[in-house]
Amino acid sequence: MEIRLWEIARFLGCVIEGDRETLIRGVAPLDQAQADDLSFYTNRKYISRARLSKAAALVVGPDDREQFAERPLLISDNPYRDFARVVDKWFNRPYRPAPGVHPTAIVGEGVQIAEGCSIGAYCVIEKGATIKAHTVLFPFCYVGAKATVGEHCLLYPRVTLLERVSIGNRVILHSGVIIGGDGFGFAPDPRQGYFKVPQVGRVEIADDVEVQCNTAIDRGALGATSIGRGTKIDNLVQIGHNVEVGEHNIIVSQVGISGSTKIGNWVTLAGQVGLVGHIQVGDGAIVTAQSGVAKDVPPKAVVTGSPAQPMIENRRALAEVNRLSGLRKKVHELEQRLKALEQDKNG
Repeated sequence: MEIRLWEIARFLGCVIEGDRETLIRGVAPLDQAQADDLSFYTNRKYISRARLSKAAALVVGPDDREQFAERPLLISDNPYRDFARVVDKWFNRPYRPAPGVHPTAIVGEGVQIAEGCSIGAYCVIEKGATIKAHTVLFPFCYVGAKATVGEHCLLYPRVTLLERVSIGNRVILHSGVIIGGDGFGFAPDPRQGYFKVPQVGRVEIADDVEVQCNTAIDRGALGATSIGRGTKIDNLVQIGHNVEVGEHNIIVSQVGISGSTKIGNWVTLAGQVGLVGHIQVGDGAIVTAQSGVAKDVPPKAVVTGSPAQPMIENRRALAEVNRLSGLRKKVHELEQRLKALEQDKNG
């Protein structure tokens, strides 16, 4: 693959500074780029890497153009996104198997498989399920009875969709994802232990969602667990029954969301965040890593800690905690002085 810099600029709608005929043959990080690679710069933490990079050209923001005047640049309002667009258009060639149903696949009665689909080896599609056009099921996927998978979806090996799960269009599910398992519902019975509450609801995944490896999304006890359009979910996330996740959220690895919690739109849940059940997280909120959320989070709030609280309050509390050792030392000194004064007084 060979592209001139001006071709990339035209595709992105970016301004070029420097040699517009610069030849690009690859893409790479700043510290690994070679003389014919394109790279990008967004984080001042990596300024030295950017200056030393061998990259043929960089995608940078308007405020950074003067720092790299010696090399060809693409000036972008969103360098990371535009670099990703370049990778996707010219350098992203994922393996897509040819359409058709592998002879080892098991297809149940009344299953509808639309044109252009690829059903891999040892897949199982149960009675009444629907697979829409141009969707790929890699080997060993399971689609339960009356489940629906939309158009242009990718289900990587060993994805499990249980009965009546609904998947939208252009959804990507990575290996080990399980959608539609029973929610964790048990009614205590003092005489017989815990009685399992039947989980008879569904899971609804909207368009353009991506769920990465070994994540579990439980079906609703009654009604649906839902994931909104454009949301991206990392590895090893647990989403409980009847959770409602809005649009365009980022949910990072090892997050746990307890049942019936509602997450708004454009929310970020960083790694290892835990949320109790039956709370709401407002639009645009950010919950920092390893926070424990026990109550509602207002829209656009940034909360941290366990229990989670507004970041400024958390920092003040930590500052007070850090002062405790000094205060303890001062109290000890005062106690010693008081003891000495009492001894002097008593002769």
